[in-house]
Amino acid sequence: MQAPFSRCRFQLCAALAIGIAIATSASAASAADLLQPTYAVLSLVGDEFSVVTRRAETGTRIDPNDRRSFPITDATFDSIATNAAEQALKRARPVAPVLIFSIRDPRLFELQDRLLVESAESHGLREALAKLLRDNQASQLIVITKRRDDAQFELRSTRVGGGKLSGLGFYIDPYIPLTRFETGEIDNGFLAPFAYVSVTIVDVASMRVVRSVPARESLIRLSIDAKGALRAWDALSPEAKVDALDQVLRRAVDKATTAAVAD
Repeated sequence: MQAPFSRCRFQLCAALAIGIAIATSASAASAADLLQPTYAVLSLVGDEFSVVTRRAETGTRIDPNDRRSFPITDATFDSIATNAAEQALKRARPVAPVLIFSIRDPRLFELQDRLLVESAESHGLREALAKLLRDNQASQLIVITKRRDDAQFELRSTRVGGGKLSGLGFYIDPYIPLTRFETGEIDNGFLAPFAYVSVTIVDVASMRVVRSVPARESLIRLSIDAKGALRAWDALSPEAKVDALDQVLRRAVDKATTAAVAD
């Protein structure tokens, strides 16, 4: 199986070792405004996506799915995630300064939530990240990480799915019979682009977690939705698959960020 996005071009900015953009309000700050924290936003979800396919056989397997992971070499989806978080912050804290960080260090992506806990494994990277944040006068870090959770997808009257999912990807069930309510058409299987993430607020001074909010978003697509599609995987074109991941990631990050910064 070739990389599913081999025909797609990711067209957002190329990955930087460390890139920082700062957005601030131009309006005059009141005394209350001056108490607003300076947020730094970092995403660690965009280094890969997975294709998770339900197995045909049943039994006592620990994992009912086959899995393949595909690397993403640029910052496309991390840019999408940080943009969604920034927009949610602007609605909730209109005058709070926001710094957007892009750090493409594989060690950070490997650590994920373990970065948030002091340990021998995380100590060096936590110290380096804390220094970078303090040097840029950030007081709170919002970090978007992959969340591992049950594979569950909402149909009209039930939930389907099995096993666990994490981060970004596509869940494929080629076997379950589904009927389109509007037309009565019957199809076998579905394709579900998904985003399973957590948004965590970290106090920069102490590097302690203040709050963490999980979110998961998905879409259901049938092969009968696409002209000429014979398999659930073909329910979306390569370009539409990228757009679908964009959509579910934005929704998940927006929902979790909004909840994380709520009073």
